[in-house]
Amino acid sequence: MTDILQQIAAQLDAYSNLEALKAAFQEWINTSDGNLDALKKALEAHFNENYDLNSNDLQQLQEQNLTFTSDDATKEEDMRRLQRYKETGYGISHDEVAAWLASVGTDHEPPCPR
Repeated sequence: MTDILQQIAAQLDAYSNLEALKAAFQEWINTSDGNLDALKKALEAHFNENYDLNSNDLQQLQEQNLTFTSDDATKEEDMRRLQRYKETGYGISHDEVAAWLASVGTDHEPPCPR
């Protein structure tokens, strides 16, 4: 087995979240020419993400060509949001997010819930 395949195999073994794994593969399929280095990068980018999306949510994201990013600034913002949730219990419900997502691209699109 080549080094890159061994690295990918190790990453796959470490994944505990199927939705994040699916998102990584979906991103790789949609944005690369099948290059294994690109797969490795997609897997690394999605490794620490904790998706709680049902199949309809994921399909809507894919239909709208939305991508998942995982840069340092995004991770920092996510950590701040998680800390705020732990401290205050404040969060945005799945229903609020789903309603906003359904309105994206319509004439009556409200601002993203925060």
